[in-house]
Amino acid sequence: MKAAVYHGVQDIGVEDVPEPKIEPGAVIMKVHACGICGSDIHSYQRGPRRPGMVPGHEFSGDIVEVGAGITGVKKGDRVVAMSGRSCGECYWCKRGEITRCSKLVMVGLGIPGAFAEYVLVPNFSLGLYAAKLPANLTHQEGATVEPVSVGWHAVTQVQPQKDDTAVVIGAGFIGLAIIQILKSLGVEQIIASGHRPKRLALAKESGADIVVDGAKEDIVPIVKEKTGGVGADSVFEVAGTEPAFRQAVQMVRKGGKIDVVGLYGQPFNLSPSGFGGDVSLINCGLRWDLPGAVDLMTKGAVRTKPLISHEFPISQVKEAFDTALGVADAVKVVVNLE
Repeated sequence: MKAAVYHGVQDIGVEDVPEPKIEPGAVIMKVHACGICGSDIHSYQRGPRRPGMVPGHEFSGDIVEVGAGITGVKKGDRVVAMSGRSCGECYWCKRGEITRCSKLVMVGLGIPGAFAEYVLVPNFSLGLYAAKLPANLTHQEGATVEPVSVGWHAVTQVQPQKDDTAVVIGAGFIGLAIIQILKSLGVEQIIASGHRPKRLALAKESGADIVVDGAKEDIVPIVKEKTGGVGADSVFEVAGTEPAFRQAVQMVRKGGKIDVVGLYGQPFNLSPSGFGGDVSLINCGLRWDLPGAVDLMTKGAVRTKPLISHEFPISQVKEAFDTALGVADAVKVVVNLE
C-alpha cells in the first residue's frame, strides 16, 4: 500500500509498505483523510524518533476488517479513532485509561500511522477513543475530530461559567476550536490573541468578542481593562511558548485557572511566587473524547470546515508538510487518500 514515510529532517515521501494485519482487539481502517498536527510538524522539523516511521494520528476512514473481541462496529462503518498500544498491566490500564499509561505508544507516534491507505487501530473501543462518523460530516471534517476533542477536554477541565471572561492565547486550530466551544457554552466574554492575520480573522468568526494581534499589542493590559482590573477567569495557553505562558500568569485573576494546552519545545524558568491568589494550573494532558467532539460538530457547535485551509493528495505529502510548516495562512492541512 502507499504510505508517507519519515526518513530525516524535513524528509518525507510516499513509498510502498506492507499492509497491516488484523489482530485481536483491533480494527483495520481504510483511511480517507488525515490531518497534519503540530506534533507532526515538530517531528518533521527535528527528524523522526525512528527513521522509516509512518506518521499520522488525526484520521477518518471506513472499517475494512474487525478483530476478535470487537463489538459495536462492522465492516463498512465510517469511523474516527485514536489509540495505541499500552502495557495492559499498570494502574491506569486496569482502569481503562490507556492514555495515562507510561508505556503507551500511539498510532502515528511510534506505531504505523494514518498517512497511509490502511491503518491498524489497536485497543479499538467505541467510547472515548473511537466514534462513528455521522453522514452529515465529511471524512475531511472527520480528520479534525481528534484535535477538537483536545479542545473539548481542555474546556471541560476548566468548567467555565456563563458570566466568565475566558482568554485563548494562540489562534491555531485547537485554539479556534476552543473559542467555538466557549461560545457554544454561552461564555460572556472571549478574548483571543494570535499573530497571523488569517487566524485572527477566523478567531473573530469563531466567536471571539475581542481579538488581539500579539505582534502589535500586549494582551495583558487589554484583559485587565476589559475585566475592571480583576483579570480573566480562565486562560487557555495554546501557543506553547514561554512568552505566552508568562502572559497567562499575568492576566489570570485570583482564584482563576490557567489551562496549558500547547506543547513546549524547551523548558524555561518561572518562580512559583509568580502564581498568586490561589491560581489553578491545569495541564491539559492527553485524553480523547472523540464522541463528545463528534457531537459538538454534528450539532454545529464547532464547525471545522472553515478551518481546513489546505488539502493535498497523498502523492503531494511533502508539499502538504511544507505548507503546514511555512505558509502563513495555513490553519489545518489535510491529506486525502481517496
